[in-house]
Amino acid sequence: MNKERLVAFTDAIVAIAATIMVLELHTPITDDWQGLREEWPTFLAYLISFSVIYVVWYNHHNLFAKAEVVTTRTFLLNGLWLFFLTLVPFTTGWVGSAVGASLPEFLYPLNMLLWSGTFHLIDLQVRRDNPGAARDSSTRAFDRAFMYGGYALCMALSFVWPPASLYLIGAVSVVMIVRIFTAKSA
Repeated sequence: MNKERLVAFTDAIVAIAATIMVLELHTPITDDWQGLREEWPTFLAYLISFSVIYVVWYNHHNLFAKAEVVTTRTFLLNGLWLFFLTLVPFTTGWVGSAVGASLPEFLYPLNMLLWSGTFHLIDLQVRRDNPGAARDSSTRAFDRAFMYGGYALCMALSFVWPPASLYLIGAVSVVMIVRIFTAKSA
């Protein structure tokens, strides 16, 4: 598989997904602070999702910069990863427009969990196919446990206190972004 074509295709899908999300942001109905305040859940979900997409795109770039060999398995895992990525605008829009509803608050972190888990599988496969490639800094065991645990807690919270799920996923995302950008590659 041609690595450059895979990376270029992935870059295009990432750009489209990030662009589609902004369509969920609507102009407030009124021209005062109350109108703006009514849009906060959608904006918060957008901010979280855009930040995560941007950081994951950065990690994807770093991962494939280390890869000399891209196998069919890596290609297929990347396709699965892109599938979960393309669901991010949908789950972001839904969670932003239905704060307090359990199902959107459950599906949003579930999608993030499946998406990040698939990235981890891509990292493992790239390192298996390229034995000299360094592990991605975002795949450290502690970070993965923190992120997956945070997403699982968000999913559980969605059935007890749905709005807390969105806040928690935001907090988990901020911690992970800081850790990724302050870590050295393993």
